[in-house]
Amino acid sequence: MNYLRSIKIAFLLVILTTFIGCKSKQDKPVTGASAPQEKSAAPASVAPQGKSGATVVPPQDKADAQTAAVRVLALMETGDFPAIYKESAAGFKQIGSESQFVAKFQQTRKSVGVLKNPQQISFGTLPGNGYVFTYRLENERYKTDLRLTFTRSQSGKMELAGLNQHDELKK
Repeated sequence: MNYLRSIKIAFLLVILTTFIGCKSKQDKPVTGASAPQEKSAAPASVAPQGKSGATVVPPQDKADAQTAAVRVLALMETGDFPAIYKESAAGFKQIGSESQFVAKFQQTRKSVGVLKNPQQISFGTLPGNGYVFTYRLENERYKTDLRLTFTRSQSGKMELAGLNQHDELKK
């Protein structure tokens, strides 16, 4: 029993650390749209923890992360979960095996249905050059917030480092 409690506490600490590290300013919404219906235009800037001043997100990093996000969204819509897992960062893969990841997202897709029409609702940065996009997706029964986190690998590729999905039944 203590072992399970320790695992739960460790898991909650990881989640808490993720949320605390994600307190960044977000782009202000702008009218107009770009793929996939992006509502923000200017790069976000945030003050690094413990330092004054602001750092600006390099435009190429944001563009590369946006391209990677569009790819993940397309793969989610088609249900190609093995490709999402294979193209993700090594740290992402430490959460479980490919078969576990695929089974979980297939189960979620079966219960929630296919989510479409992603609209970007926020963009932020994390310490250590992580980039976070939050999208709102919907279908007839659910509205979902999907949070995608990306980091650049040592080889220079922007890779999925985190994926959180929150589903709400429409009223």
